[in-house]
Amino acid sequence: MRPEWALIAYLWVAYALNHADRQVVYTLLPALQQTFGFSDAMLGLTGALFLWVYGAFSPIAGILGDRFSRVKLVVGSLVVWSAFTILSGLAPNGTSLLVCRALLGVSECFFMPAAFALMANAHGPQTRSRAIAIFASSQMVGVALGGSLSGWIAQELNWRFAFILLGACGILFALPLWRFLLRVPAHFTSMDTNNPASIKSFGTLFRVPSLRVVTVFVSVATFGLYLVYTWLPTFLFDRFSISLARAGFEASFYPQLGTAAGLFAGGFAADMLYLKRKSARFWIILVAFLGCAPCLYLIGAGATLAATRAAAIFFGFFAGFVSANQAASAFDVVPASQRATAVGVLNVTGASISGFAPYLGGLARRSIGIGQLMAYTSAAYLATSLIILYAILRHFDKDHRQAAQPRT
Repeated sequence: MRPEWALIAYLWVAYALNHADRQVVYTLLPALQQTFGFSDAMLGLTGALFLWVYGAFSPIAGILGDRFSRVKLVVGSLVVWSAFTILSGLAPNGTSLLVCRALLGVSECFFMPAAFALMANAHGPQTRSRAIAIFASSQMVGVALGGSLSGWIAQELNWRFAFILLGACGILFALPLWRFLLRVPAHFTSMDTNNPASIKSFGTLFRVPSLRVVTVFVSVATFGLYLVYTWLPTFLFDRFSISLARAGFEASFYPQLGTAAGLFAGGFAADMLYLKRKSARFWIILVAFLGCAPCLYLIGAGATLAATRAAAIFFGFFAGFVSANQAASAFDVVPASQRATAVGVLNVTGASISGFAPYLGGLARRSIGIGQLMAYTSAAYLATSLIILYAILRHFDKDHRQAAQPRT
């Protein structure tokens, strides 16, 4: 296998573990409520705290990803977040679990900026969306694995074993990942030492109009994803009176089935269309938002499990378009020397906003209902599609040209 694709394969496994470790707690919310006596709002905070901390530390993670060894950041992040996953399974009380979730957010946030910068160095614009689509499919596998496996373990054994098993897998994988990354071609890990990233450059990126729009659609898309990831298992458990294991499987497997198809369709289409139109990734994402909106509404409004399942599959399909192209679309409008920093920008806004999805879901569960919150979110998707269209027509061409100019 060529080294640029072997890189995707190794990072794929790490990112699958990343999302499995995130997802496991969402499937186990009913079990955690029973063990620790959490209120619905506290359950929401369990999911939100991770995202808020993740977002808060993302500026630092992005800047470090453009200044220091990306190999050390990727492997170190994997080891530390896996350790906190194990500690989550050993938590003696609810407070300890919340602390572990917060520390998981700190440790995981250093992975993505460094990993995306490595991939962007290894893959040019003609293969970048495909490479990221393949890499992002690990998110689908991780969510499905973390969701379905943890539900089964909680039902058959004990919920604590799910955390311990996944954390142990991450620590074991760190050694082969480290050995591989030490052997990759030098340009994979190269950085522009003439324009080192800093807090100032982080702020400068917010002045790029197209990138500001990317932060908006990433925030809305991530909010919708985490609303589904966090609360769909409990929504199905409450609404259709199915078992915890069945709810975890339904909520984890079927949306990811659609996402798998959407990732590859969106990634391959973007790379092909990029040769004809440089704004192709923005157009693909516009289509995705127009498709996600009705699907998200129908998930919450589905009268039967089969109807909800079908809506979840199609929501995952269009969400896959976004996942395949969100980082690549940012790279189309920012200098190459600030790619990790740009991912930090996306993370700080996306994670901070999406952190409200688990929390608001907890508040909505016994009031307006999670289904109604999904309906409101679908309206936000439609509004965001208009913002994306404006960015394409008004700002993209200028921002793309400036990003391609050599910096001295």
